[in-house]
Amino acid sequence: MRWRECFWRAGLWGGIVVLLASCRSFAPRAEDHYARAEQLLNERQYELAAAELRRAIELKPDFPEAHYRLAQILFYALGDVKGAIAEFQTAIAKGYPHPAVHYELARVFLDADLFDDAIAQLSEAIRKGYETPAVRLELGRAHLAKGELERAEQELQRAIELSAPVEFPLAHYYLGEVYERQEKWAPAIAQFETYVRIASAHAEMLAEEAREGLAPGAESFSLPSDLPSVEAVQQRIASLKTRAALRP
Repeated sequence: MRWRECFWRAGLWGGIVVLLASCRSFAPRAEDHYARAEQLLNERQYELAAAELRRAIELKPDFPEAHYRLAQILFYALGDVKGAIAEFQTAIAKGYPHPAVHYELARVFLDADLFDDAIAQLSEAIRKGYETPAVRLELGRAHLAKGELERAEQELQRAIELSAPVEFPLAHYYLGEVYERQEKWAPAIAQFETYVRIASAHAEMLAEEAREGLAPGAESFSLPSDLPSVEAVQQRIASLKTRAALRP
């Protein structure tokens, strides 16, 4: 009887082990939650997508792609700047492979007026081979915000060079701002007029090119246009021409 009882118990425990293993095999994996988050992003259900990514991270803390995607949702969709910074930094620390993560983090820093931090991240993106017109543009904007006008001019001119032969209207716009701050009226007017010419003639194309130049994953969000209105820039040009005419 003892042998039979032992065999019966062994069979019972073996069945339990198999059952538990089977249950584990059907339990959602971190990758499943990540895939579900991507589906929810396509449906613009950002809160639910963020929840799925947090579940993925709970199951797999070393999941840099999930941290990166969560950071994008927090910044672009939910307006959580502090949370986005933390998640982008975690993605970097855990080895997110694409250097665009530094550009993305820099944009958050710029939004928070942390200009030195933004410059450091953009410089790291360039060091890792991710030198794009958008990266140089943001460097120009950061230096402009700090009042470092000569450096801002250099970065914006570099953005225009990198973009050629495709014209880069925002770089011309901010370069106009640099020259206006320097009281160089003629160059400022020329840059603003270039912006108006490009933006007036190619508005739809520019919107499409802007989306094509986004960092990986950013196309999932309904981002507002960064392009200043043509009418506002035309008024600015008129004001600058008046100021230039009044100069002795």
